[in-house]
Amino acid sequence: MSNDLASGTSLTDEEAKEIRDAAIEKFQACAAATIFNWGNVHMCEARKKMDGGREPAKEQGGPPGSAIAIADEFDEVERLIGLAKERFEEAIAIKPDHHDSHIALAQRRYERSRLLSAAAGMSGDEGKVAKGHDAKKRIAEAEAEFVGAVADYKAVFATLPDEVPREKTEEEKAAFQALVDEAVARGDEPPTDEEPSTKGQVRVMLGNTLFEQSHLAARLGNEWKSMLDEALENFHEAGCAQEDIDNAVSMHYGTRMTAGGK
Repeated sequence: MSNDLASGTSLTDEEAKEIRDAAIEKFQACAAATIFNWGNVHMCEARKKMDGGREPAKEQGGPPGSAIAIADEFDEVERLIGLAKERFEEAIAIKPDHHDSHIALAQRRYERSRLLSAAAGMSGDEGKVAKGHDAKKRIAEAEAEFVGAVADYKAVFATLPDEVPREKTEEEKAAFQALVDEAVARGDEPPTDEEPSTKGQVRVMLGNTLFEQSHLAARLGNEWKSMLDEALENFHEAGCAQEDIDNAVSMHYGTRMTAGGK
């Protein structure tokens, strides 16, 4: 028999082992989540230093243009992204199936590809090669990171379990119905009742990566349409609003050049 627990209940060795293993699993998950969040702090700081605002709307009253990345603090952003990578890998070493950390590693590559593109003068309509950077080298590095990010997202997507939708409480149902009624009264499209799944979120991230990858390819004069088509397929599979998809396509460098725009 095992030692008595604080409750005074006596357990068999097998029962004690089950409780111990469950506790280890919970501590393991908590430790991985803590280190993962530590890595996210580094990534948030890196994104803030990369934020160059957005391009102006293509037409008066239209939605704002694409997000612009800047490389003014290239070395510091690289340092922060490197620290984030270390934290995410530490979390995976503790809990190999920590999906959030695997997703974050793919997202890190996506963000780094944007940084490298910015250093090469490939972010924003008025982008210029950052001082001290070789455009060809940075473009090659950006392309490699885009390819790696796409592969990482697809790999982690294949490992994600199917999620069973959670049944909403009556209060949640009433609150959602109120949002629907308000949207209809304004003449807007009602919100969807479905909560985004992890798979859906990964599809959006993969779509964003393919979209930016195709954007860079178009700017370089390379084939880009197949990557954009795959990006749109992922957006549709994730349930993104058609209006948002159409707005994104209208801002894509390739489609704008095809239409004779700027």
